[in-house]
Order: sequence, then structure tokens, then C-alpha cells
Amino acid sequence: MIYVGIILIASVIIGLINGVFILPAYDGNVWNIVLCVSVSVVGAIAIDSVFATIIRWILPKKWFSIDKKRFAASKRECRFYEKIGIKKWKDKVIELGCFTGFRKNKIADPSNNLYIARYISEANYGIAVHIACIFCGYLVCFIFPAHWYSVGLPVGCVNMVLNALPLMILRYNLPKLHTLYKLNSRRIERAEAGCKTEKEVSVA
Repeated sequence: MIYVGIILIASVIIGLINGVFILPAYDGNVWNIVLCVSVSVVGAIAIDSVFATIIRWILPKKWFSIDKKRFAASKRECRFYEKIGIKKWKDKVIELGCFTGFRKNKIADPSNNLYIARYISEANYGIAVHIACIFCGYLVCFIFPAHWYSVGLPVGCVNMVLNALPLMILRYNLPKLHTLYKLNSRRIERAEAGCKTEKEVSVA
């Protein structure tokens, strides 16, 4: 609901600015502004959806596998996110994992490495999607070329912010997920080694 509220408020602000400062560019008709802003917002959502679909379902899965560590934030980047208060607002940002059948708002099975591996892979996909949407969202400027600077550009900027927030959260969480995966792997190796030793003793 926060995202919906941000989109609505931003749309109203963009519309008001256009109405106050450049109404003549719309033939003096307020409804032309409403139409232009509304179509641009819907267009931005559609553009994001197209690129999300391409990345999630068409690109090779190996590009987003668990061994692709470049998706994770560095220690320095994580410290930056903490300075801007990511721990306070990350739970308030919408999570769209429901569209891929895998929610990433919490770690439901932390001891299961198959689950953690899937979580990391889905996070990698999400990061790629948000990066693509940040840049490609500005294609909205081409919907109404005559108003690209007053409508298209602001809508693209709002779209950029709304994609940047979950992007930062996913990158911030990935190092912890990789650490958890390693800890689970070591625990499993120790357990298997223990079982092997017990079998050897029993045979002897």
C-alpha cells in the first residue's frame, strides 16, 4: 500500500506542477494533463513488467545461480545502506516475490540449503530486474514526447526510486544469505562425516 500511496501522491504532484506552470501546453485543458500523467504511470508499470518478464523467464538461469557473487553488496556498500537506515525501512518496502511463487520478505527455512540456494537465485533475479527497470523505465518519456520533460522524466524518476529501494534491500541481504549457506554446508559435512565414522566403528 505504501507504493500505491507514493505513486498516487507523485502523480498528483506532477499533475499540479503541469497545471500551474504549463497548462497552455495542454491546450488549457486540465483533463489532458490527467490523461497524460495517468497513461505515463501505467506505461511505466507496463515497461517494468515487460523487462521483469524477459529477465525472469527468458534469460539463462545460469546467469543468476548461487555462485554469481557479483549480485551481493560489498561490506562498504552494506555500511552505506546501514547509514541511510535500511534496517528501519526495509520491511516497509513492497516485496513482489508472489508473482514468481517465492516470497523474499523473510527466511522461512534457514536450515535448508536447497531453500537458501533458491532464495539467493531469486534475489539475483530481483536485482537484475530492478536494475533494468531503473534505466529502462525512462522509456516512458517516449509515450508523450511533447511532455517528456514535464511528465515522462518525473514519472521515470519516481519509478527509479521505487526500484532502487528493493534493489538495495536485496543486495544488502545477499551477503548474509551466502554466509548462512556456507554455515549450513559445513554443518551438513560434519553430520555426514559423523555418520560415516559411526558406520566404520560399527563395522569394526
